[in-house]
Amino acid sequence: MRPRVGLRRRLFASQAATLAIVSVAAFGGWALSDWVSTNAAAERRRVQLESATVSQLSFELLQAVPHTGHYLVDARRQKLVGALVSDIEQLRRFRFTLDRKLTTLSQVAQSGALHRELEAIRLLTIQVQRNLETTVSAVLTAQSQGQPLPLATLEQAIQDPAIEAIRDHGDELNTLHQDAEKELSQLNTNERSAFLLGLGVWIAGLLVGWAVGLGFAWRTGNRILQPLVELEHLMLNPDGDVEAALQSLTFSKAPQEIVSLSRSFHRLVTEAKALTTQLKALASTDGLTAVGNRRRFDEVLDQEWRRGLRSGHPLSLLLLDVDHFKAYNDRWGHVQGDSCLKRIAEVISSQVRRSSDLVCRIGGEEFAVLLPETGLGEAQRLAQEIVAALDAASLEHGSSPVADWVTASIGVASAIPQPEHSERQLVERADRALYSRKRDHGRHGVTAADPAPGE
Repeated sequence: MRPRVGLRRRLFASQAATLAIVSVAAFGGWALSDWVSTNAAAERRRVQLESATVSQLSFELLQAVPHTGHYLVDARRQKLVGALVSDIEQLRRFRFTLDRKLTTLSQVAQSGALHRELEAIRLLTIQVQRNLETTVSAVLTAQSQGQPLPLATLEQAIQDPAIEAIRDHGDELNTLHQDAEKELSQLNTNERSAFLLGLGVWIAGLLVGWAVGLGFAWRTGNRILQPLVELEHLMLNPDGDVEAALQSLTFSKAPQEIVSLSRSFHRLVTEAKALTTQLKALASTDGLTAVGNRRRFDEVLDQEWRRGLRSGHPLSLLLLDVDHFKAYNDRWGHVQGDSCLKRIAEVISSQVRRSSDLVCRIGGEEFAVLLPETGLGEAQRLAQEIVAALDAASLEHGSSPVADWVTASIGVASAIPQPEHSERQLVERADRALYSRKRDHGRHGVTAADPAPGE
């Protein structure tokens, strides 16, 4: 226990010293930076908000101020009322935006000059809007009475002094915006200077902390890091001799914590290998019948076809389909149907005697038997034996038009693998033979496909 406790204490002391130095340096740098830049940052945010507000309002004010010169042209085109109503709506939208900006600006410190300008512009927009509404009312009255447009009213709208006053205040807004941009530039410079000063103090403390930490790491690195690196290598290459590696000198001198970790890793590797083997078996086995599944069938079919390409030996395939199995399920139920499939798998497996032969369930009631190095004649004999064994098992059916017991139809195909052909063609030939048996021969028996070229 003593070495383990000493290691913990050294690690804790070194880390505590490093963290203390870094923390003091970081806090000192932050405090210095904050002391210098807090006021500048607050003022910068205020000026930035004012500058953005003035910029946006100046642009929207330019769009909202009525351009009265076109009233005379619109009057001749009978579009005056529409132009006036459009200008009134623009003024309303601008005032809505202005009210929102005034609410935002009221929440922070702001210059009195900007507030006064915005309030003045707001009052002037109300005045201009009322003048335009009066003009609209006069134009509509004249149109309803069939009288000519009141030129005096129209001239009053065109020469409205409030519009000119708005433009003057707009120029003043531009001046305030330029002043705010200059002030913002200076505040950004001040804030950056404060940030760099605090950063310098923080980096200096960080370097000292790193020096302390690296000094300790240099003294304890071989004892801690070397076994960890070796353990990482074992984790990346778990197929190697893990047990022999854990008995090496590197781990014998390692701290107790790392030794315990390495032992846990060894147990994990051992259990993982066993679990992998078990999962591979489960992944290739049909859960109901305990014979191979469709995945296992496809894998072995591909392997045996490639082996046949090299050896030139024949490969045969039996496809078995239980006759009228749906009727069986309808009569006895699916639970009894599952028991029947298990029994059929047992009967088929009992007739397959070579370890190289493979029995698989590849569908609901469809089975396949793969026979490497087996010709068509031998495959047919095995298929007949399977049919006879199922007859001998006498599994009661009760709803089959073929027989009173459970029967099967088998399609047989054989081929010598050739490069220009594929294993899928072998499956298709066996499937066609099975279909021919069910369609043309009344099920319950064996039908072989025509020999493949070269068989």
